[in-house]
Amino acid sequence: MTMNFNTQELFIIAPEIGAVGLALIVLLTELFITRRHDVLQWLTVAGLAVIVGLVFQSIGGTTVGFSGMVVIDNMTRLMKLLSAGTALFAVLMSQDYWRDKTVRLGEYFSVLLLTTAGMMFLMSANDLITFFLGLETMSIGLYILAGSQPSNPKSSESALKYMLLGAFASGFLLYGMALIYGFSGGNTNFAEIANHIMGSPKGSFTLYAGIGLMMVGLLFKVAAVPFHFWSPDVYTGAPTPITAFMSTGPKAAAFAIFFRLVTVAFPDLSAVWQPVIWGIAILTMTVGNIIAIAQTNIKRMLAYSSISHAGYLLIAILSAGNGAVREVAANGMFFYLTAYYLMNVGAFAIAIIIRRAEGSKEYDIESYYGLASRNPYLAGAMALFMISLAGIPPTAGFIGKLMVFSAGIKAGYTGLVVIAVLNSAVSVFYYLRIVVYMYMKPAVVTSKAKYSPAILAVIVIAALGILAFGIRPGALIKQTLPGSPQVSVISNNQITTAPPLAMGR
Repeated sequence: MTMNFNTQELFIIAPEIGAVGLALIVLLTELFITRRHDVLQWLTVAGLAVIVGLVFQSIGGTTVGFSGMVVIDNMTRLMKLLSAGTALFAVLMSQDYWRDKTVRLGEYFSVLLLTTAGMMFLMSANDLITFFLGLETMSIGLYILAGSQPSNPKSSESALKYMLLGAFASGFLLYGMALIYGFSGGNTNFAEIANHIMGSPKGSFTLYAGIGLMMVGLLFKVAAVPFHFWSPDVYTGAPTPITAFMSTGPKAAAFAIFFRLVTVAFPDLSAVWQPVIWGIAILTMTVGNIIAIAQTNIKRMLAYSSISHAGYLLIAILSAGNGAVREVAANGMFFYLTAYYLMNVGAFAIAIIIRRAEGSKEYDIESYYGLASRNPYLAGAMALFMISLAGIPPTAGFIGKLMVFSAGIKAGYTGLVVIAVLNSAVSVFYYLRIVVYMYMKPAVVTSKAKYSPAILAVIVIAALGILAFGIRPGALIKQTLPGSPQVSVISNNQITTAPPLAMGR
């Protein structure tokens, strides 16, 4: 593969460059204002706002650059906005969480920004090389962030477990890539791999083994069963803003590249990977929901809840294998991820506030007893987040599930959707249990919750977003499929147009 590079291609990855540059600025700024954590926080917030603007300025058709290694399309832009928003909320939540703890926020925010850059690179990947670079940049940052509270043994333990298991998953993924690379005659571009597969005899063990190993790596990143064991411990031990961050942003990045991989690189092999994903989707949603019922720690409960939601999202990946419903699946996946992002960050923001108010207990569900009598506004917001996670109308969580399940039915997975609906009904028990505790149990904690305007803004924006997108989902539903009527290809200092990207046959 010949690499032709020119400065115009830098505009394609402007948000990623902005995130890396902002990380360096924040890190250097801390040298001069060590004790002014609020300055570092608002500098990071302002920088992330600029990055969001950089994503918006690229809105248009599909642009391909770096010899086809990077592609920017509608789905990529929307996912990048989601990743930047996840980082922004994590930064706003950090002030309250770290207020009574010793931490170098410059280093913390810098790693957070570099992780966000890795997520964006991963979302833009159209090649095995950029795929792996983006994934590892994101993963290494997450390992560091999970252990960013060294005074807490659980934080160090979670980072070690995440790193060791993540290294094994990356090994599987890289070995699978090597097999695909060898089978396709040295091609790493997704569309070129698809063309080679289409012209090759079916039934190659090398090809199927490569796909299987790559699936293991991706399923680990989305915490699908049986590759989910890291998730509860890491979610529990990591700092809560990071738990909120890793439960949404990296998962969105992993599902975005998963979607592109099965629709661009392996569209002719749906019959090979779909039965496997079908079984894993059932296991994931069922195991996640059943184990979540027994949890008494809010972070651990939300961890198993996250596993179950990954199972629902796998229905969108399955449906994407059917070209006729690919657009519906893409829209459903993006809407679901956005709704889940709002629900989760809102719930974790309230968990931070309750943790600071109750002091000794470690995110115990009993801390929510009688919350409605102590702080009716926080209780109302938490009830909304739980109701939306359960998929009850008129919330964004309900619309997200409706869209994903509709895609599954149109793709012919009616039985799987029925199982998903039954699992969703099971989840109502442990979500509404929190609501019952807040409104129908006597208060255990009497201290008043204190919080900053920043974390209050996170809760308000999340709550309003859940209601707005639940009542008027059309405000968020957009065309998210890769490809468009016109594709701009940047190479040799020229911008030319070409047919849309190969989306499979």
